[in-house]
Amino acid sequence: MIFSIIVPVCNGEKYIREAVDSALAQQVNSEDMFEIILSENGSSDKTPEICDEYAAANDNVSVIHKGKIGLYQARQEGIKVSKGDYILALDADDKLVPGMLSKLAGLIRDYEKKGNAPELIFFNATELDGDNTRLKDFSFTSGKIYSGDEKRAFKELVLKGDYLNAMWIKCIHKSIALIDVERIGLNYGEDLLQTAEYVDRADGIAYIDEILYYYRRNEQSLTASYNKAFLDNQKIVWGEIDRMGDKWGLTDLFDVLDKRKSLTCAIAVAKIVYSGLSYGQKKSKLSELFSDDFYKKYSETDLPCFAPEEDIHVHSLMTVNGGKNLYREAFVSTVKTAIKRIVGRR
Repeated sequence: MIFSIIVPVCNGEKYIREAVDSALAQQVNSEDMFEIILSENGSSDKTPEICDEYAAANDNVSVIHKGKIGLYQARQEGIKVSKGDYILALDADDKLVPGMLSKLAGLIRDYEKKGNAPELIFFNATELDGDNTRLKDFSFTSGKIYSGDEKRAFKELVLKGDYLNAMWIKCIHKSIALIDVERIGLNYGEDLLQTAEYVDRADGIAYIDEILYYYRRNEQSLTASYNKAFLDNQKIVWGEIDRMGDKWGLTDLFDVLDKRKSLTCAIAVAKIVYSGLSYGQKKSKLSELFSDDFYKKYSETDLPCFAPEEDIHVHSLMTVNGGKNLYREAFVSTVKTAIKRIVGRR
């Protein structure tokens, strides 16, 4: 059995060594092997050199350089050249739990002996240097193979929230891992899109109630910068998710999807309002956003129950007075940022 660990990375010099070292430290028995594929995409720091260094020093490490193609496509390029039976994702600032591969290999081999190895396996994760709290307490039966109508539980979770989204809580059989659709440059919402595809494709899905992955909490706020591609990417993703929900016969959950789309609008607004842009730029970007058809359709829909506090606040401003209060919020944020910069220079 061969595992392929795909590591998409762009400007990851700070933690990439920790990530790769955690993968290299994995131990498997003589029947199994693993490879590490570093999919470097358009870094401007020392990441390319670090990746080349690891590839030169380790026979089971390879690197591909593809330029700025985005996280989604970088991961897909890694899958294209992979030799493994199963694919695992490792973010460049995270780490694998020691013994992860031997644990998965043993479980898969047990499934194979029973003649029903799943194409998709979910497991749990915990925050790096945290208190070992699980990422999510799932209600699935550990070790059970879900197939046919039983897959509905996974499909519903895909539509209801982000609980299954992270690519790094999945072990994916190579036969379903490569997604043919070219979405070059897709940087936002790609995890949801891929998760939906894999849940749809897998004949059998299993959940293992064990922590096999360490994730690092993002040090940069989601609203630290604004990029128009955020909403453009999200509209593509939500169109695909609508199509998938219809295919699955879960149209009764479309009201939940509409709430999640409203959250997307709130996040887009927050990215503008609390960004480092000038007030004039913020005002221009907000006006542009207000004229977007997707925004006009979903911005005043209720938010899902799991919406973050900041987005709830922004949404309250979006739904009053035609959103004009957002201009004031943007102005106040700009002034506060300017004051912090002045104080910081002293």
